[in-house]
Amino acid sequence: MHRVVFFFFFLSGFSSLVFEVIWARMLQQVFGTTSFAISTLLTAFMAGLALGSYVGGKLAHRLGDQLRLYGILEGSIGLYALLVPVMLGTFPSLYGLLFEHFLEDFYLFSLLRFLAVFAILVVPTTMMGATLPLMSQWIARREELFQGSIGLLYGANSFGACLGCLLAGFALLPALGLAATNQVFAAVNVALAVIVLLTARSLEKTGPPEKTPPPQEGLDRANIAGRSTSSVSLPRWAIALTLVVFAVTGVVAMSYQVLWTRAYLITLGSSTYSFTLVLTAVLVGIALGSALLSPFLKYIRRPLFWFALLQFGVASTAALSFFTLNRVPYWLFERIREPTTTAAEIYFFQFGLVALVVTIPSMLQGMSFPLVIRAVTGKASTTGADVGRAYAFNTTGAIIGSFAAGFILMPWLGLQNAIAAMIGLNALAALTLAGADLKLHSTGRRFAAFVAAGAASLGIYLAAPSLDEARMTSGIFRAQMARDVFSERSFERYDPEILYYEDGLTATTSVERQGDTITLRANGKPEASDGADMETQVMVGLLPLIIRAAYDDVEPGGEEVAMIGFGSGVTAGASLQWPLAALEVVEIERTMVEASRFFEHVNNRPLDDERLHLIESDGRNYVEYSPKTFDVIISEPSNPWIAGVSSLFTVEFFERARGKLNPDGVYAQWVQLYEMHPDNVRTVFETFRSVFPHVQAFSSKPKSTDIILIGSDRPIPLPPRGYAEAWEIDSVRAELQHVGVTSAHDILGLLFMNQAQLAEFANGATLNTDDNGYLEFRAPEDVWFYEEGQKFFANWYFRVPDYGDPRQHLDDWPDGPQWTEERVAALTRAIWIAGKQELAAELLNDAGYAYQGRPFDDTPHIDNLSAVLEAGELSILEEITHHWPDSDSSIAQNLHQLKDSPYRRAVLDRLHQERPHDGDGYDGEVGLFHLALLVLERQNRLALRQAQRLEESFGDEPAFQLLYGHALERRRRYSQAFEAYLAFQQKTPQ
Repeated sequence: MHRVVFFFFFLSGFSSLVFEVIWARMLQQVFGTTSFAISTLLTAFMAGLALGSYVGGKLAHRLGDQLRLYGILEGSIGLYALLVPVMLGTFPSLYGLLFEHFLEDFYLFSLLRFLAVFAILVVPTTMMGATLPLMSQWIARREELFQGSIGLLYGANSFGACLGCLLAGFALLPALGLAATNQVFAAVNVALAVIVLLTARSLEKTGPPEKTPPPQEGLDRANIAGRSTSSVSLPRWAIALTLVVFAVTGVVAMSYQVLWTRAYLITLGSSTYSFTLVLTAVLVGIALGSALLSPFLKYIRRPLFWFALLQFGVASTAALSFFTLNRVPYWLFERIREPTTTAAEIYFFQFGLVALVVTIPSMLQGMSFPLVIRAVTGKASTTGADVGRAYAFNTTGAIIGSFAAGFILMPWLGLQNAIAAMIGLNALAALTLAGADLKLHSTGRRFAAFVAAGAASLGIYLAAPSLDEARMTSGIFRAQMARDVFSERSFERYDPEILYYEDGLTATTSVERQGDTITLRANGKPEASDGADMETQVMVGLLPLIIRAAYDDVEPGGEEVAMIGFGSGVTAGASLQWPLAALEVVEIERTMVEASRFFEHVNNRPLDDERLHLIESDGRNYVEYSPKTFDVIISEPSNPWIAGVSSLFTVEFFERARGKLNPDGVYAQWVQLYEMHPDNVRTVFETFRSVFPHVQAFSSKPKSTDIILIGSDRPIPLPPRGYAEAWEIDSVRAELQHVGVTSAHDILGLLFMNQAQLAEFANGATLNTDDNGYLEFRAPEDVWFYEEGQKFFANWYFRVPDYGDPRQHLDDWPDGPQWTEERVAALTRAIWIAGKQELAAELLNDAGYAYQGRPFDDTPHIDNLSAVLEAGELSILEEITHHWPDSDSSIAQNLHQLKDSPYRRAVLDRLHQERPHDGDGYDGEVGLFHLALLVLERQNRLALRQAQRLEESFGDEPAFQLLYGHALERRRRYSQAFEAYLAFQQKTPQ
């Protein structure tokens, strides 16, 4: 029965880790998710553990009923857990005062925040820290029963923490939410306390404490660990040195954890599950190490010797991580190209990749704990004090390591050099222990063992390669990249030019050039580019300002604007083209700002604008606690599946942001539909709609999966005349034209869902709240099963003829006097070039211009539209046969045979074999024939290359314009397609 205490400590570790996760998430909602805020939480938590272990150790041998006290502490932790949410409810107002008055004084602000967090956590964490020395003392007094299983006690606690980490991250929080999980585990602790107290009397009888210590100290030291072979007593200086080195190993172990976590976030993605997998693997290693070594402690007479060898082993296996980390992207690429039925398969595989690096060094660190306990433990009566002191030293080192790795080593040295520095410190600790052991008992065999271990560590380190920055930041954790973008050959050859690479406090930021495109990445995830992302970046920055200016009682100019996220600076630069008064941009990662310099050719150099006030802080925290209110708030965070980002998509945040808007204020939210399941998109939309009474959703460009949600307390105006006022601002008009918006009406064409469609789509979806963290736990799986979202939104864009219909929001449509032929034509053209050809035809009919094909008399604007609509419906083959430049050529004579698709493919293959081209196609009539084959076979990317080659020579030919128009339309370049179709109709007889 006595071994039930290991189960007690297993449950203790289980609940303690869950509480750490829960309380950290709760506190982050108040204090933010900046690196300093998270470090504050971790430091306060661990400081309490260190204090508790030290105080508990000092008192353990003086208390005669350690088991009952242990039970009382566990029950008290559970009861305190129920008070944490209540206490946090009082903190926002206090923290708001700190935020308002001390934000500019960074160090004072950080100190006050630490004191506030510590005030909450010191009580439960001190109690948690005291449990290990108390139970160690209780076990030490019953060494005949337990055979000195203090190491097993630590291992059981670590195994419990491991299970708690795994279940909290993958099951409990996703299923129950923060509040319910906190209540469940408060009940677990209270139940544990009740069981301990009820069984304490029986357990006390299992082994009466020794009343007198054994006569020899060496024998006493042996019995404490149940060892048949007594350990050699260490002098006081050696014990002190061992404790100091144990603290250093705490620095190293926690630093490794922080650094390896960053490495895996880059390669596996920054989801909450990646954090959980790394922490779980570390805890598994620690638990295994402690548990595996404990049975053999009785054979170890000189623990200092083995402690030194273990640290050499940690250094060696840490050096091996350079080899492994470079291969992780390749292994992950190969795995995710294969079919996947459940997310669990991928997470299990990812855990294996993490374990390759993390488990063995963590296991060796876990073996160190029982060795140190054996080395520093004196009499049985002081075991609690000795264990508490050792644990306090190690925990203090861990505090230093967690701070130093994230805030000193990584920003100053970079990820690779930071790991190398820790390997060096690890080796130095091993050498120090080796020197101390040799000083105490020098033999040739021991010296040879140390030399061999040191040589192995040095050899592996010198042979280790540099980290492959390009491969690690390739974003291969996205299944779509592995399956649809990269082939095995292209991934092997992937070698972009790295323009910038810095390991920042919260993310590793890189800028790469590949071809003509420059891309900004955060932990491997592309965040911005000067290519396909330009429309989104510009529209997010200008659309809310344009919409607000459309209110009848609002005069454009002089706005106060807040923006969450700086990224490439393009969005901020776009907003600054508006005559606003001030723009406050909140960016959590400093390296992002530095990286934006590589986008100055497209971002209008916002950092040089005096109206820009850049704030390095947590965006949610700043918006919530800033005393200011704003006319416009723009939020452009990364994808909701990234850990921490989903907090910018919760009901609570939207409510607080709405409260910071002025009465005529507008809120804009960038939402990424790509790699999101439709149900999770519904959650985003319904969460937004539950807060803002008036909502519209716009695409950033035709058929885009980048969406801009606009929310306001007032009906959102869509009148073209209101947008026309914004169009009169020269700098705004130039910025919009740069991304393909050629008139104010084009904005109406980009409507993705009108308010009624959005309500129908999102109605009844689960809300994303601070408590349930719905998106943070569910959206990461969408990265693996991206096809579901692709299919849904492809269907929405290509199968729903009236999506984004603006008519219900247009003033007096279609009978108002403002709806002239010219304005109807402009609106219809905007609908067409947004890719909504059926809706454009319906809109013409609704306005009284019955579309039956061209021409229309006395309606030139409508006539052009009719011509374009007709061109898009014409038979390609019939028209090009009729309008072929040389109707007598052999090619023209055989065009009718192209009706047969197998024939077309055979002709294409033969043409490519007989007349290989240079990648852009052919010249002359053969080139035009090649263009026709490509368009008919829907090889549209190649068709555009061929068309661009022929434009100069065949630009006036109707056949070319029709083929070019179809290729452009299929590639979603609708504005150019419109012009090509119009040119075709103008060049053909009516």
